[in-house]
Amino acid sequence: MSLLGGNDLKEQQKINELELKINREKQKLDKKLTRQKILLGAFLVDALEKDSVDGLREYTADNLLDFLARQGDKDLMADLVKGLEKIKT
Repeated sequence: MSLLGGNDLKEQQKINELELKINREKQKLDKKLTRQKILLGAFLVDALEKDSVDGLREYTADNLLDFLARQGDKDLMADLVKGLEKIKT
């Protein structure tokens, strides 16, 4: 073993291990945030279906497509918005 660089290798290994740990924690956080968004979406869909919040259907129908930036997302939600518009008229 060389007298030079022995500690550098150990330090690099420790850095790599810490980076892996950071990445795992970031993945956990991302999963948590995604789950929160899914649950919030399910809650709002339930409120829309039951019409339990005054004005929510109209607000969603009027603003959802403008909120979305990607055309693919707009296409995906277009039928939902049409369904909401039918209900409000």
